[in-house]
Amino acid sequence: MRVTADAEAPARDQSAGLEMVPPKLKHTVGQLTTGELTRERSRLEAALRRPFSQDVRALLRGRLDAVLAEQDERNRKRQADTAAAKAALAAESAEQAARAVREAGG
Repeated sequence: MRVTADAEAPARDQSAGLEMVPPKLKHTVGQLTTGELTRERSRLEAALRRPFSQDVRALLRGRLDAVLAEQDERNRKRQADTAAAKAALAAESAEQAARAVREAGG
């Protein structure tokens, strides 16, 4: 019995679809640079717009969630570091102003 081209099409579509899945990263998400994280996020978001099975979509969604969590964590740290630097500068500025007042009055 000969298999028709129509019967082979779904199998070809599935194997071709798996080739379209972005490869797993060589490093953990925490080891990626900011640019690498951004590119990985774009690749995963683009892949999720393709017609994959629910299992593949769940895998891609999990990888995207990890990238988003890392980006959020880095953003929180950056904001905390910026706030700490601003507070240190404000304290230093106030100290310099107080010193200037003492020197002018002394």
